[in-house]
Amino acid sequence: MDIHGVQKLQSGLLRIIAEGAGVADIAEALTKVIDAPVIVTNEFHKIIASTHEAYPRHSFIRSNQIERSNNPGLCRINLGSNINEAYSFPSYIKNETLGFLYIIEEKADSDSTTIQRVGEAASLVFAVQLAKEKEFSLSEKRYIDAFLFDLLYGNMESGKDIISRGELWGWDLSQPQCVLVFEFDDYDYFSGDKELIEVLFDSVQSVMNELGEKPVLTKKKGEVIAILFKSKDSYQEQSDYTKLLTDKVKNLVQTRIPSRTLRLGIGRIYKNPKEIFRSYQEAKVALELGKLMDSRLRTPFFDKLGVTKILYNHDRQELAELYKETLGDLERYDLVQKTDLLKTLETFLANRCDLKETAKVSYVHPNTLRYRLKKIEEILAINLDDFDTKLDLMVAFKIKYLKASEIEK
Repeated sequence: MDIHGVQKLQSGLLRIIAEGAGVADIAEALTKVIDAPVIVTNEFHKIIASTHEAYPRHSFIRSNQIERSNNPGLCRINLGSNINEAYSFPSYIKNETLGFLYIIEEKADSDSTTIQRVGEAASLVFAVQLAKEKEFSLSEKRYIDAFLFDLLYGNMESGKDIISRGELWGWDLSQPQCVLVFEFDDYDYFSGDKELIEVLFDSVQSVMNELGEKPVLTKKKGEVIAILFKSKDSYQEQSDYTKLLTDKVKNLVQTRIPSRTLRLGIGRIYKNPKEIFRSYQEAKVALELGKLMDSRLRTPFFDKLGVTKILYNHDRQELAELYKETLGDLERYDLVQKTDLLKTLETFLANRCDLKETAKVSYVHPNTLRYRLKKIEEILAINLDDFDTKLDLMVAFKIKYLKASEIEK
């Protein structure tokens, strides 16, 4: 295709934009002309249009440049087990990259010069359409974000107003709902982590679609927030279902981003839409406690935190003093004598004070465990058969994992 042909192609694609078509329509038209599959992604490499069945929309692709001096734009793209060579063309306006156009090379004898010309011309057309769609999306997003901000921070007093405004975007906020918050450990908004939130958002959306859910989804700096509507009859069924959903999200994110740890928190279910902000705050508390308690809260439901959520809101200095009064002597004994009695006591309590089970998981003889427990009673001047004593000890261990850094001071 000569320069005149490329200009004709570009004019034809621009005409499609003028007629109100979208990125997918432009991609289809381009494929028909050049007889080669094309993929269009956003700036985060999420596919927004594809004419290759192995690369569906909403997936994320990876690309690596192939070092060939005669084909500077040639790269290798992959999605799962699918690997193809393609020509890559950034779509940008005023130095802002809006996305990427990939023309997949399926013919060994393809003319690289022609592909370069076509790709550069088409990428500019896609940039025009991407900028147009981005502006429209941002305009609508500003209205949605303003509404969700008021909703999540309790700035709306009328339940009827919340329901009517939600209907504008197809949300039935009259249903009982709870809030889920997802977040990466050590998220840095000003680094490449911004792309991770796009992957996380897409992962949450993909799982929701897979399960037939239509939640309200939004992202705010390092958080992806989902307002999930109650779909099960009983509390236990809903709890089990929500756990299944969040486990699927965690597994998908682990596959896509194995180097990062995903945290989440789940607020309580409320019938009144005015209470959504409470569920959001509860989800954030549950997420934070999930970090502090680590593996002790596999799926942090706020309503299953028990005494932990009360401790979380209590004065930190008082908690530290309570911990030291309860377990401080045993901690000091371990430090001086190089023993591990604190761990023995925690394991004993975690196994419902069952001597045989504790001995089994600790790999010690029951008589050895009896001796250690007797020593613990002497050091702390307590009776481990006393119910109130065991309760105090369990609370002390919860405090330890809430604010370990402060207690160690």
